[in-house]
Amino acid sequence: MVKIAVLGAGCMGLGAAVKIKESFPDAEVVIFSKEFSPDTTGDGSGGLWCPYLCGSTPVEKLSAWGGETYKLYHKLWLEGGCNICLLPFYSLRHNISKDPNFQETPFWAKDVFGFNLLGPKQLKYFNDLYSSDYVQGYTFTSFIVPPPIILPFLTKRFLNAGGRLVRAAVTSLDDAMLAPYDVIVNCTGLNARTVVPDDRVFPIRGQILKVHAPWLHHAIIDADGDHYILPNYKSTVMGGTHQEHNYSTKVNDEDTDFIQKGCYKIVPALKNAKILDNWAGLRPGRDMVRLEAEHRNGKLYIHNYGHGGSGLTLFWGCATDVVKILEQNLKNKTTVISKL
Repeated sequence: MVKIAVLGAGCMGLGAAVKIKESFPDAEVVIFSKEFSPDTTGDGSGGLWCPYLCGSTPVEKLSAWGGETYKLYHKLWLEGGCNICLLPFYSLRHNISKDPNFQETPFWAKDVFGFNLLGPKQLKYFNDLYSSDYVQGYTFTSFIVPPPIILPFLTKRFLNAGGRLVRAAVTSLDDAMLAPYDVIVNCTGLNARTVVPDDRVFPIRGQILKVHAPWLHHAIIDADGDHYILPNYKSTVMGGTHQEHNYSTKVNDEDTDFIQKGCYKIVPALKNAKILDNWAGLRPGRDMVRLEAEHRNGKLYIHNYGHGGSGLTLFWGCATDVVKILEQNLKNKTTVISKL
């Protein structure tokens, strides 16, 4: 019987563990993590499906991973599971981008429902509504997924399939706790910086504000200023920051002021919304998502980390590729390294 250890209980670790256990029901699959929901970094995230902060990861991979995750959310939404919200999303710009690599139509447009560039009449509507001066934008139908619900949902699915959880802090891929396992699936996120170790991993600090604004029924981002407003079934998330190499998880008053001013400018009515929470966390940044296999010390290691701000956007598709790598290597044990 193959013994498989999955490191990390965020969406990447849980997604990979679920798909591995359901694909290999006879395998022993164990998740090792210091924290489980509701205490993971992912529990505090906004939960919007939209590729974000993925470095130079090839767009073909992001499209495949994100497209499969989008389909999962659609299925769960149709089933009424996890309190997933299906709602219009608007990305708006005050200035036409001068970036030579800027694409008005994003690479993932074909993977979502209802993508359209905004025309003059639609831009005028937002400018009149919010007293603004937007000159460019697009819309599509997206999903907002509450992490404190979907993470326990995935955990339960994994346990029902026969998986096991172990609360433990793994500090190295050569940790003695991992000695009995044939395969190590590394979904350690930001901790990969020390666990692997991989100095290409770095924190991207994000701070958000949660408010009570039940009158909002669409998500919106000011793509120039990086402010965003994300309504979900319980609250509305206002953000945010993306501060690279900042390790602080303490709420910063200056960032709170920055978020409020930016979001109030987009939707002035939010000034009247009751503040529910103020939170900061660290996204696992990397110049490129790492999803590949490595053989060393007689073991198979499958690395799956560095997803920036796109964990809940990519995790289900990434889990599929983890299973593919595992299948390929189990069939051909002489393979030295395989990569997707």
